[in-house]
Amino acid sequence: MKKIVITGGLGYIGTELCKIYSGESWNNQITVIDNRFISERVNQLRNWNMNFVHADIRNSEIVDEYLKDADVVHHLAGITDVARTKDEQNPEKDKEMNDVAEKGMSIIISNTPQKCKIIFPSTHVVYEGKDSLTENIEEDFDKFPLLPYSIGKDKNEEQLKKSGKNFVILRLGSVYGHSNDATRLNIMPNLFSMIASQNGTIKLFGGGKQLKTLVPLIDTARCFKFMEHKNDINNQVFNVSKDAVTVEDVASICKKIKPGTKIVKTNDRIPNLGYSLSNKKLLGFGFKFLYTLEQSIKEMIDRWSKKDLVKDIEYVKNGEDEYKDSRGKISNHELTEPINLIGLIDSKKGTMRANHYHPQQEQKCLFTKGQIIEVYQDLLNPNSPKITQVVNEGQLSVIKPNVAHTMVFTKDTVFLNLVRGEREHENYGVTHTIKHNIVDDKEKELLLSCYKFECRSCGNTDLKRVISLGYQPLANNLLKKKDDKCELYPLEINFCPKCFNCQLSVSVDPKKMFSNYLYTSSTSKSFRKHFEDAAKKYLKELKLSKKSYILDIGSNDGVALKPFKDLGFNKIVGVEPAKNLAKIANKNKIKTINCFLEKKNLKKINKNADIILASNVFAHSDKLKEMTECMLKILKNSGTIIIEVQYLLNTLQDLTFDNIYHEHYNYWSLTSLENFFNQFNAKIIKAEKISTHGGSLRIYVKKEKKPKIDKSVRELLRQEEKFGIKKFETYKKFAEKIYQIKKNVKKNILKLKNSGEKLIGYGSPAKATTALNFFGISEEIDFIVEDNKLKHGKFIPGVKIPIVSKDKINDKENTILVLAWNFYKDIKENNTKLSDKFLSIKDLEN
Repeated sequence: MKKIVITGGLGYIGTELCKIYSGESWNNQITVIDNRFISERVNQLRNWNMNFVHADIRNSEIVDEYLKDADVVHHLAGITDVARTKDEQNPEKDKEMNDVAEKGMSIIISNTPQKCKIIFPSTHVVYEGKDSLTENIEEDFDKFPLLPYSIGKDKNEEQLKKSGKNFVILRLGSVYGHSNDATRLNIMPNLFSMIASQNGTIKLFGGGKQLKTLVPLIDTARCFKFMEHKNDINNQVFNVSKDAVTVEDVASICKKIKPGTKIVKTNDRIPNLGYSLSNKKLLGFGFKFLYTLEQSIKEMIDRWSKKDLVKDIEYVKNGEDEYKDSRGKISNHELTEPINLIGLIDSKKGTMRANHYHPQQEQKCLFTKGQIIEVYQDLLNPNSPKITQVVNEGQLSVIKPNVAHTMVFTKDTVFLNLVRGEREHENYGVTHTIKHNIVDDKEKELLLSCYKFECRSCGNTDLKRVISLGYQPLANNLLKKKDDKCELYPLEINFCPKCFNCQLSVSVDPKKMFSNYLYTSSTSKSFRKHFEDAAKKYLKELKLSKKSYILDIGSNDGVALKPFKDLGFNKIVGVEPAKNLAKIANKNKIKTINCFLEKKNLKKINKNADIILASNVFAHSDKLKEMTECMLKILKNSGTIIIEVQYLLNTLQDLTFDNIYHEHYNYWSLTSLENFFNQFNAKIIKAEKISTHGGSLRIYVKKEKKPKIDKSVRELLRQEEKFGIKKFETYKKFAEKIYQIKKNVKKNILKLKNSGEKLIGYGSPAKATTALNFFGISEEIDFIVEDNKLKHGKFIPGVKIPIVSKDKINDKENTILVLAWNFYKDIKENNTKLSDKFLSIKDLEN
């Protein structure tokens, strides 16, 4: 066992040297002596099984005990905050510095045994008095110390050489590199890196032409260890220098890494043109440098620059730098801060943990097995929504302080709780881990029953969160009474990076939404005209005969089939799950089957359809694949499926987030639709944009093997690619804009109310439920008027705003806020008697 003493072990070089020795501190006896006491560093030394002695190196009574039988002494102790120029000299400080240097060295020499190897850091500035530019100075070159620091180092060298002891003197270049030691920020590369990190200005005295001799910090520490290890190196002097560069060279590297850095050359006087040390001798003894100047400067600038941190209050990370071979897989998770405790926790499927928050600590959990639904809520910002997130096996979940969170376990799960700070049980609920219930048992069961963990289109489970609109009621399930309770579900969009599908995080039981549906398409004149025009278009383009069999899926009150009936078609059939709407359609002589399009109901529906229409329903099915298989079975071989869906591209471009509600399980682009239908060997042969619902997409699908594909498909796919439909960054930017819209609307509504405006809403479509609940608008609107009589006397769920007939408006002293903004023009033109002021909810978004 070796006995190794490191004086000044808490300093710049000593800290790195101790890290190196931590690898053998369980075998060798390592003692660190320093007159400073830095809590975290001392704690780390203790944890490494190193002895720490808080003492001045000049205190012989204390340090002798550790020096008397030492095998190696790395004598790093000394004052390094010294004058760099004659103008900076301070007689009192210089006297103290020289006293530490001379007395310290005398004690080291006199109190160590003859066998002890003393390794001492001298300095390149023993050559600072040279007037002319001198390069590749070798160890036997005449020294020329000028200032007190270099004079002291020169004396220490002579003390060692005359001592008769075994020594190694290392004449260090300017040591650079990242460290926690703030005193070394005056080293030129470190100082320039700090300035660059702040986008500051680097001033080059004398134009920056002075030559500097530099050496990386970690390589310096390695060199000390190298000298201790090499038994054949005794009584030697080495230059330890790697880089010979000008001051301007260093500034240029900083600017290369941080382009915003400014460089200014000045005519200030410099003491000399500089010099460089030769490292030929050191390299000849086998030492190798591992680090570069640019690498070290980049590390410092990166550490000190403003970081592009994840600002989400909760986020999930996959492992990085994965390595796979026949044995299995290695993945790495980098933490943002040190941890001092790891908890190993297992939980059974169907159980729940947490329902608390941490006032100061960031919670980090690494899941080694299983899966959870994480529910969380920001407590620092009032009225913040509850949000959910899935965390899968192998993922790291990070939750910021003051964020309430709950884990709902969907599988038997094991995870590691990675803790920084206190977890004392006696202080639970006082200084850490404050109880805060955000999920009860009823909500837990609801989440377990409806959460969607995989992509509905391709089955991928690695989905990314686009946006959360909070917990919301079912948009079209209006309340009969103001005090009626309604179920709330997460309203969140996820993105599949594999097939580019977008879908909700939950799948609500369709019977809860469609069994008694209050939205009737025929209420809208523009919708009636849309389907009338569509019928004529299909008749012409698809060359239909009056005997053609036309089937409409999700046929509502028959609005899309009525134009065919009026054109003389007899073989028209609707499939509608809402009993009340099927009843209306049948009453109007449009045959409608009241059921969902599922395999169990195929017997009720005749096959060989010439056209299958699916207008605004293809997003409404959780059982997409089953629904598609059914349509393809019913379709004639030469038939065509015509699907209309709200167009995701329009939603992203126009920020029409209020088209997101629980009835719309999916949000389609042509890209994702093509990927979906490819699974069924069906082809999209034509695609066109249409104006309904603020922007929709109509596609024509064939099941023939080699159908002719219109150029419109290729063109729209190209447009989507250019827009960034496949890039998650596109969706993140969309979410940021929507969150800003929320702030703007709240601010503008407040302005209107403060100016004395009486606000009356117009229209209660599903999009109004989404928007009002997301914005948190309730009492600001007196009531909502609605053309659909089925909705009169009811209330918007969540915000509980009453829906009434237009007769309720007695005078024009009000502002009509149009919530059905896609019909704003028609509503304003047809209701001039109600008010002189009309605003679209979209007008408040800016």
